[in-house]
Amino acid sequence: MLFKKILILSFLLTTTTLMAATSIQAIDEAFDRGELTPDEMILNKIYALLDPELVDSQFIVEQAIPHKCGTPILMQYEALLPELSESTRATIDGYLINTTRDLRSTYLSPGGHFTFDYSTSGTDAVSATDVNNNGVPDYVERAATYLDYTWAREVDSAGFAGPNHVGGDGRYNVSFENLGSGFYGYCSASGVDGSELTHLVLSSTFSGMGPNHDPQGNVIGAMKVTAAHEFKHASQRVHSNWSEGGWVELDATWAEEYVYDYVNDSMINFMGSGDPFSHPHYGLDHGGTGSYEDYAWQDFIHQRFEGNSYASAPVIKDFWTWRETHTSQSVMESYDHVLSEYGSSLAEAFGEYVVWNFFTGSRAIMSGGVSQFGYDDAGISGFPTATLAATHSSYPASRSLSGIENLGAKMVRLNPGSTNGLEIVFDGQDGVEMSAMWAVQNSDNSVDWGRIDLDANNDGSEVLDMSNAVMAALIPVVTQITGSSYSVNYTVDLNTLTQCDPGDLDDSGVQDVSDLVRLVAVILGNGAPPNDIELCAGDVNADDNISIGDVVTLVDIILE
Repeated sequence: MLFKKILILSFLLTTTTLMAATSIQAIDEAFDRGELTPDEMILNKIYALLDPELVDSQFIVEQAIPHKCGTPILMQYEALLPELSESTRATIDGYLINTTRDLRSTYLSPGGHFTFDYSTSGTDAVSATDVNNNGVPDYVERAATYLDYTWAREVDSAGFAGPNHVGGDGRYNVSFENLGSGFYGYCSASGVDGSELTHLVLSSTFSGMGPNHDPQGNVIGAMKVTAAHEFKHASQRVHSNWSEGGWVELDATWAEEYVYDYVNDSMINFMGSGDPFSHPHYGLDHGGTGSYEDYAWQDFIHQRFEGNSYASAPVIKDFWTWRETHTSQSVMESYDHVLSEYGSSLAEAFGEYVVWNFFTGSRAIMSGGVSQFGYDDAGISGFPTATLAATHSSYPASRSLSGIENLGAKMVRLNPGSTNGLEIVFDGQDGVEMSAMWAVQNSDNSVDWGRIDLDANNDGSEVLDMSNAVMAALIPVVTQITGSSYSVNYTVDLNTLTQCDPGDLDDSGVQDVSDLVRLVAVILGNGAPPNDIELCAGDVNADDNISIGDVVTLVDIILE
């Protein structure tokens, strides 16, 4: 019961954050205020998905974004079942259990995995257009083609679990319904055939959806990504029984990119509010879990650790294999475990992820129309540019940044100064798991990046070579998986990037006794203040400190 309550809360939080300006958000907000019972809340959500005319008028709002996937509503219904009245369950099951399947026409997909039931008349009718005159609506044939291709990509190629469609008609069942405004489809565990765990429902029209980049138009593009998205939900159910809560939406949205990378439906419709680009300081689990707007995280994992393959996805596959036997583990812990198998960790990977996110949109590094760093589609039309917390072009510059959530970041752009280097002095909040990432874009389109070496108090410094730089970045990132609001301070100043040979304080080209005498004088504070070359060369043992240890090292060099 505790797990179910946690799952319910997770969905409420995720939906409230994600579905801004929709009827679903209005329903959740009313429920949170105690104005609705669980029965009233879930009934109104089911009505929004399947019978919009019955939604309470107070929850009808103009949608800013599509609802997209109805699966979270049905997962929430499943979690709430023990608390719902018999009449509520009967009403909802009346929508979810397809009693008209045997009265409809059927079509077996060419790949042999799917059976489609459809009608060309009535409320749930698909277009009857049949250009090739084979007796099957073109709309149904397209859906079959896209789901066959999805099966080939997700199951045959990537190795994700296929839905259990043993029994019944021996094939996985798909139907078409007239869904509420903005809903593309859903995957339901109700009314399954034989021993199926789920069945899929696709919109019968895909009209009124958001824009996308599909060259065949928005309707076809929406159908393609829905096939990839909802089928991934069916696979998740087989792997781990949807134990991930709202995180399943992040994964299913990533599947759209894996199967139909060029459509970019979710990028266009769900980036811009609450995502890691418009709000990089939001945590990956802001609102309770990751969701549609966070799919870039898994896209990063796929491209960074799998060579941007669109034929396989071993890290993501390993994640789902792990989840099969670790359903009670937090999703963050599961990501950390799987990334450790690939020589990384959640904290290390997340630090690189925010560097990728900096170089996107108008800051994407492109050559000949091809991304040179980070995401392969970082610079395509519509890919967002991450919001900056600050931009500095003159130095010294100092700033305090606050409000960084767990697994969140703030991005600072550093434009080249009048000398060859910039020195960052970083002061992070004590007692927090944190990284300070830096990156430099060079004039040849290469990127140098790394982490400032922080001490136990999250203090550290780094000198960036800006001699050939176009721009640089400082990105404080909180890498711990809990918490809500953290802060950092930093200062950036010019640095000459003095070149030297260790121990050659007089820059004569050789280390000798005169260098040793001057080194001792510098340590004791005798004579003229040390110049830049002397300060550089005096750190003979390269420990970032001039001390008696450097004298010992220089003596050894002279005596060699």
